Formats: sequence, structure tokens, C-alpha cells
Amino acid sequence: MSFVNYLQFLEPVQEHVSRVYSTASGIIEVVLILWCLNFISGMIQRTFATGKAFGGFYREYLHPILKPIFSKILALMRIRSKEVKHDSIKTSFARRQFSWF
Repeated sequence: MSFVNYLQFLEPVQEHVSRVYSTASGIIEVVLILWCLNFISGMIQRTFATGKAFGGFYREYLHPILKPIFSKILALMRIRSKEVKHDSIKTSFARRQFSWF
């Protein structure tokens, strides 16, 4: 028997191996998709837990200290923005008065 005759015996084995390979690759693909979904959901859960822990720490210890500071800064910013608006109104009024000439 020659090598060509032996290949005829290997054809059913090749078909069986290709079926097993395609099934295994499909299973591996599903497992990888499930793993990625699990990884993403785990990252979301950890991010939420970290944010909750930091938020609790901030609200308990830092908020009473920082709230008056930020409120004073915001009050200063509001006063300055009102002054700027008031100055711009004055200059626009002055421009309108002299625009007749």
C-alpha cells in the first residue's frame, strides 16, 4: 500500500477532528464572552464600592471642614461676577449715550 491509500483511512478521522475543533472553539468563545462580562461587572462593583467608601469618608470627616470654605469661595465669586456685570452694564449704557454723536 502506498501513502495515498493510507490517506483514505484518515479522512473520517480528519472530519471527526474538525468537528471537535469547531465545537471546542465555539465553547471557548462562549467562555471568553462570559469571562469578559464577569470582569466588567466585577470592575463596576469594585468602582461602586470604592466610591461609596470614599463618599462615606468624605461625608463623615471632610465635609464639615470643607463646606464653610467652599461656601465662602462661592460667595466671593458671586460678588465678583455681580461687579463685573454691573461694570459691563455701565459701559454699555455709556456707549449707547455717546453713540448718537
